[in-house]
Amino acid sequence: MWAQSLYLIGQLLQEKLLTLADIDPLGRHLKIGHRQPIVQIALLAEDEALQAELSTYGILAQIPSQIEPMQVRSSSDLSQIYTQIGRNSKLKLSGRPIRRLRSLTTSRIFHVQGETMVFLPSFLDPQKFYLTLDYHFLVAQIRSELAYIHEHWYEPGRPTVTLLLTHAMFQLGHKSIHQSPLLELLQEMQEGYCDAIPVKIGPLFQLLLTARSERVDNIHNLQLALALSQQILPISAYLALNPQNSLPLDAIQEFALEQETDLDHLLHRLGQSDNLHEQIELLSRLKQLNGLGFDTGLGQQQRLVTIADLLQEVYVKAGRLELWSIVRRAAGLLDKADISLSDALTTLLVRQKQVAVGKAYSEASLITDPMRHNDIQARINGLCREDVRDRPLTQEILIYLSILIQTDPSLFKGLLTLRIGYLILLLTNELSRDHQLTQDEAYEYLMGLSPFEIKLRLKQVLAGYLGLNQLLFKRESLHIRQRQSVNWAVVAAELKDEAALEGDWWRKRKIDGEINRLPEQFYAQIWGLLHHCQGIVIGDKLERRNRLVSHLVLSEMTPGEQNFALMINHLLNKIQAPDYRHLTVEALQELAQIFEQNPDLQFEDHIVLDVLIGHAVRLAWLEQQPDRGDRYDDDKVAAWGSFYRQSTQTCAIYLARALQFLSDLGERERLEDTHQNA
Repeated sequence: MWAQSLYLIGQLLQEKLLTLADIDPLGRHLKIGHRQPIVQIALLAEDEALQAELSTYGILAQIPSQIEPMQVRSSSDLSQIYTQIGRNSKLKLSGRPIRRLRSLTTSRIFHVQGETMVFLPSFLDPQKFYLTLDYHFLVAQIRSELAYIHEHWYEPGRPTVTLLLTHAMFQLGHKSIHQSPLLELLQEMQEGYCDAIPVKIGPLFQLLLTARSERVDNIHNLQLALALSQQILPISAYLALNPQNSLPLDAIQEFALEQETDLDHLLHRLGQSDNLHEQIELLSRLKQLNGLGFDTGLGQQQRLVTIADLLQEVYVKAGRLELWSIVRRAAGLLDKADISLSDALTTLLVRQKQVAVGKAYSEASLITDPMRHNDIQARINGLCREDVRDRPLTQEILIYLSILIQTDPSLFKGLLTLRIGYLILLLTNELSRDHQLTQDEAYEYLMGLSPFEIKLRLKQVLAGYLGLNQLLFKRESLHIRQRQSVNWAVVAAELKDEAALEGDWWRKRKIDGEINRLPEQFYAQIWGLLHHCQGIVIGDKLERRNRLVSHLVLSEMTPGEQNFALMINHLLNKIQAPDYRHLTVEALQELAQIFEQNPDLQFEDHIVLDVLIGHAVRLAWLEQQPDRGDRYDDDKVAAWGSFYRQSTQTCAIYLARALQFLSDLGERERLEDTHQNA
């Protein structure tokens, strides 16, 4: 069919019944035989002070008022204008959908109903995602965009990129302007090249003579926001800041804030605080209690100051100080999304990859078709870890994967499904090994890395994927303090009694998890369990607040006190899925029974319930499907569904086997180390 179509079109062209313009209305054929263009760059400084400072280094920039009546606008304004093209209410045509506009579109001059406008690239949008707050990433992004434009421009006239330079761009990385990598890039472009790409920097009115222009005559009375040159951007400073005092809170302080419900106390403390770490904790709790639109009263009679306003202030301040953990948390609380998410996902899908987001193994986590960026964000928000920072980090990883698959596709050989949650786990494991940290400590370390550093580490993880996959197994092992004979064939009495019941076990677990039904001796069992290990991690293994350290709990609390029960309940209630919450309770009961039958059994490690349950699911599935051992990653959704349908007694048996497996793994690791040292 394709060959016949080409043949028929060829005949029509030969008979001059069609012209090239008829079959290529966008004019892409004009690129054939034409040399690639010079990319024109117009530099605008945000104010006269920056303009004067740049001129001392030979960089000539204009300020927005000098190019009037021409308007400088963000790419989001152009997206709004494009929605009006083709809109017709009588025919019920809605016009072009809002989508991210790439640099080939913004690199031209627009005449919109008689007004001349230039538009900034989308990565310089005022509401941009935080990636370009990293100066390494910002410079790399500018270079990448110029290379992309140079490679793919085919229209008459030269592409013209408008860059609005701000003081904040040059201050990224705590550098003065003469040390800024951005200044180095501008000086390089002054010489006529950026890498090997020919560029020309000049005043905007001069570049108009050779620039590509586009005209839009009817925007249907669309009311655009003020141009960037006319906007007065208020600098929010409702919260105090002392960079030297911006230190993380300890576990007890964080736990106390998580339980606080007194709004007046929280707001008073927020008004007095000058520590960004404390401010983000307070704002997180206030959002949880009252939402983003809650009036904090800090604006007094001047204006309404909401939780969202203060989070944006913390977001900007933390970005300037490169406190990336706070930046990511503020981005998550504000539900910020990178507008390039849709492009990133499509880049991966067209290369025959599937993407799985979140830590859950379910059909909902798998993405096999292109989606809009806000739909991708909604999917991520619904499936990611309880730590709100995991949402923007997942977006980051998705964007980095799309970049890497274009620049180095060999890294993805043999990977059909890109599980972003698992890649985050491998990144955490690498940091844990390099810096001798626990997994939750390594996760905190990961959150503190800049976007550029995470991208480099992700590339290393992809390069050594198979080896790291095996190494993760070893890192999850458990070490018995003194090797002894252990009776692993133990099932808790409560779980054994229920084994005779008939019915849907998955449904029963969901119901019991919803009402948080706990056995009578449950808290006493956990108290006894803590005597046999360094501690336990209940819930998300990467969340540092989920770790119970045995010596701290045993020294500061008693088994019957209410605070201990409240702490356990708090950790269980943080688990969102009720069926998994109840499965966690079953795992704790089974562990308590094993230790009761083996009173001398002592582990040198923390017992991570996420890991224990995950291995129990794997062992149960591989016993049912022994020929699928090398394809278990593809079967995880089915494996977890199968495990939830098993009786409590059957699950308890596999939980005990998983504990034995991790213990044997630790013993083999110890023997290997002894052999190597010998």
